[in-house]
Amino acid sequence: MTKIICKLFGSPKIYEDKKEIFLPSGKLTAFFYYLLLKKVVSRDEVAGMFWASSNEQNAKISLRNALHKIRKSFKEDIILSPNKSILTLNKDLDIDIDAEKFQKDPLNNFSLYNGDFLKGFYVKEAIDFDYWVLEINTFYKELFIKTAEKKIEEDFLQSRFENLETSITSLLTADNFNDKAYLYLMKFYKQKGRYDKIINEYKNIQKLMEEELGIDPPDEIKNIYKEALKCIEKNKEINIKKNTMDIYCRDFELDSIQLNLDNFQKKFSNKSILITGESGIGKTILKKEILNRNSGKFKIFETACFSMEKDFSYLPWTNIIRDMENELLKFNLKRPHLWDNILKNLFFDGANNIQPSIEILENKENFNIDLIYNSIYSALDILSKEKKIIIVFEDIQWADQLSIKLLINLILHIHSNVLFILTKTNSIDTVTDRLFLTLKDLNKILLIDLKPFSKRDIALIIKKNFSQKNISNEEIDEIFEKSKGNPFFLKEYIELFKKNKKNNEITSKLHNVLQEKFLNLTENEMNILKIISVFYGDVNLDTLLKLINLKAFEALKFLNLLIEKNIIEEKKKDSKVIITFTYSAYKDYIFNEMNDSSKQIINMEIAKTLEEELSNLNNIATYNKLKYHYQKANVNIKTLKYDVYILNYYLNFNHEIFPNLDDYDLSKQVKLFIGNDKANKWMNEIKKELMLVKKSKMNSLDIQEIKKIELIFMYCKGRYLIREGSYTDGINLMNRVISIAKDLKEEKIQISAHKQMAIYAIQINNYQIMLKHIIEGIKIARKEKTVDVGIFYRLYGVYYLIRDEFKTAESLFKKSIELFLEFERIGDKNSISIAANYNYIGEIRNSEGNFEEAMELFNKAIKLCENYEASCLSTFYINAGKTSYLIGNFQDMKKFFLLAEKIIKNFDSYWKNSVLNAFLALDAFLENDNLKVIHYLKCAISEGKIINNPRDIGMVYFVEAIIIYSIEIKNIKKYEDIKKILEENSNFYYYKAIKYLDSTRDKSEIEYLKNFLNINKI
Repeated sequence: MTKIICKLFGSPKIYEDKKEIFLPSGKLTAFFYYLLLKKVVSRDEVAGMFWASSNEQNAKISLRNALHKIRKSFKEDIILSPNKSILTLNKDLDIDIDAEKFQKDPLNNFSLYNGDFLKGFYVKEAIDFDYWVLEINTFYKELFIKTAEKKIEEDFLQSRFENLETSITSLLTADNFNDKAYLYLMKFYKQKGRYDKIINEYKNIQKLMEEELGIDPPDEIKNIYKEALKCIEKNKEINIKKNTMDIYCRDFELDSIQLNLDNFQKKFSNKSILITGESGIGKTILKKEILNRNSGKFKIFETACFSMEKDFSYLPWTNIIRDMENELLKFNLKRPHLWDNILKNLFFDGANNIQPSIEILENKENFNIDLIYNSIYSALDILSKEKKIIIVFEDIQWADQLSIKLLINLILHIHSNVLFILTKTNSIDTVTDRLFLTLKDLNKILLIDLKPFSKRDIALIIKKNFSQKNISNEEIDEIFEKSKGNPFFLKEYIELFKKNKKNNEITSKLHNVLQEKFLNLTENEMNILKIISVFYGDVNLDTLLKLINLKAFEALKFLNLLIEKNIIEEKKKDSKVIITFTYSAYKDYIFNEMNDSSKQIINMEIAKTLEEELSNLNNIATYNKLKYHYQKANVNIKTLKYDVYILNYYLNFNHEIFPNLDDYDLSKQVKLFIGNDKANKWMNEIKKELMLVKKSKMNSLDIQEIKKIELIFMYCKGRYLIREGSYTDGINLMNRVISIAKDLKEEKIQISAHKQMAIYAIQINNYQIMLKHIIEGIKIARKEKTVDVGIFYRLYGVYYLIRDEFKTAESLFKKSIELFLEFERIGDKNSISIAANYNYIGEIRNSEGNFEEAMELFNKAIKLCENYEASCLSTFYINAGKTSYLIGNFQDMKKFFLLAEKIIKNFDSYWKNSVLNAFLALDAFLENDNLKVIHYLKCAISEGKIINNPRDIGMVYFVEAIIIYSIEIKNIKKYEDIKKILEENSNFYYYKAIKYLDSTRDKSEIEYLKNFLNINKI
């Protein structure tokens, strides 16, 4: 039966079988909501309520139309009409209404109340309906308040604290002046020892009640507040030290952290430390002070997280891993198991394990976090034997979720020689906050929440700084009001007062300390800062100099002045000079002070400059920047262009059998592993944007640009469809790409499309289609003198391989290698393409029964590509695994197939998946793991149907014949479950294998099968 769910609390929504229903107009929806609760209504009543301004006949017509549209929106007949005057809700349907459930049992359905009844819903010219909604909303709100008060009291008395704060917040949302809610909130904070929150909350309550009601908070709330003040005073002494204003009034926090570190050093505990607070509150200063005080006592590894890098998995760990690696090298310590693999596969460029790769694998969710955890844990164990270790993460709020997950695991399970110090800016991140609160509850972290200085603290700080000069209470009040207790701003304001600049036109609303700091900068200095503030990510000095409308030496003069004023700083990154703001607050201030038109113009100029700097290399980092800046400049066509370029790059890495990326691309670019779901969603978003852009007004140049963008997008979509086995749609789209590319004279896309069609032909073993597109591709590639000539020679070799003409095929593979080596001599190295040729020659040797040479060639291909984790590695591993099986080396077979499985999982690909799973089933069978045998066999059978490659299907039958024949010989009952999957006898699977395997290319497999079955089958 159809399930209808009606959510009327908060923003109303209707679902039918989990699919949201959208009714055509406001009055139709209002009528339906009314009927949901009333159940039975008269036609006259409804017509009068919603169409009162129409005459009787028109009102009835409108009602009939409404009924028709509502009924049409649902699968079932939801509204019945027993007679001409009555309308009823169909009682036979399964209709779930949150308001009704809440009314029947409010305590057990407390969570269903998500806000006002029909919140934000409004209908024009329906006054009676509005009155009804108001009446119903009042009823439910009063019921909720009464229930919430009862629930909160019961939960507190029975110590059910897990959802207490949420319940109180919900009650205060409904009734902002509810004394009971505030009282239990204070009691809850007292129970948790959160005296800081009691004080902050009391001030909020006091202000609210004084301003809105003209009364003081109740005595019971006041008493809890006074108790909190006493507790804080007991634990905190004011001890101001000369020239250390940044850590004034932080002795309590410093002492707490120091005590924790002393306990850590004495092996009493290893509770990690989390320092939180708003921007500029002094988290970094506090962290530096505590590290300075303990200099030499511990081995310290430190890293920082940045907002621009939040989507890049494990990036914050790079510095930590690099420093750990350096320590291991420095002291010649033994590396833990899998340590080198972790470095190569996740953190560093495999060519040199000491130097970190420029880019980190993005969103690499499929990488086994347990392996990373175990390796890091073991390395820390080795490194901490001589001296205990402190690992520092600054601005943890910008870390990606996988880094957080790894960090949490280590904090939970790390041994007594390692401790973490984290700083975190207060932000709305409920998932991360909840994790850290859980760690606090488990007594795994010491939470140090830095609050702004109180008025009393500030008075002491100011008097200490103005010891040689009298300062009035009014001036102290002024500094307090302007700084709001933030140490960063307080420091700047004290400097202003020292310079007698307190009377400058600084108001509480329009002027703050940052305005004063930047007040005396020259126009050129401000213009430079504006440009830097708009930049996405790092600001390259060379790019910045092009944007500054000054001569180079004059621009450098202003940059050096800004560096001397400690507003910006320069850093070295990859032999380039990078400019950044000293404090992010400076960047935010400059950026926010600009008007929208200035931001738009600067974004446009940055984008143009970056576009001019584009080289022939696939610079994905620059593509991302170009997309961002054109988007902010409201240039939709250019934004779309680089979005499609980014998509094409990532799909090239993910969806090509042998990606056409040179070694520079593979080592320097971000490796983004995206699954089919994400790729599909991305393409749908681009498709929608394309449609919107095409509907807008465009000049002739824009139209040409859109045609090119759409062409690349069609190519991406066609390649994706072919890759997932949707051949009909894929080849239709790719043929369109070839035709349009020819008309637009886009030879590169034309070459790529011919290559995709040739690859499609490989997948289905159709040599006629292959030959057609190879010849066309070679013609264009020769004309353009591109590296693609070598690729097409390789494909030409595959054509002859399919035709069983091995000598011709091998000569073409060798010719392809020569061409790539020739390109390498002029600086364009392409290891993947060379490796692909070695792989195909290895297949020839395998079919000839020359297994030793075949393995040498497969290993040669693997060695060329193992640093790059490209998808083609799975093909090399599978071929090496098959040959290992044929020569009886089952241990190597398992090793190669497990490596292939890891690669294929990363790429969410069906390519060769059926062969992989068939041999994994065979390996499981050899190890007597029947459950795995069944699992892998089912996967192999279903995946073979998707790609529909005859040889792959034949290879699945090859494995099935071996397994079922082995079962027939043993005749043991424990294999009954496998026989439910493989219901036929070995003869059946043998003949099926012979039918689909290639008699020449798979000759070794066929001979092996004949010998294994021990009969001479014809």
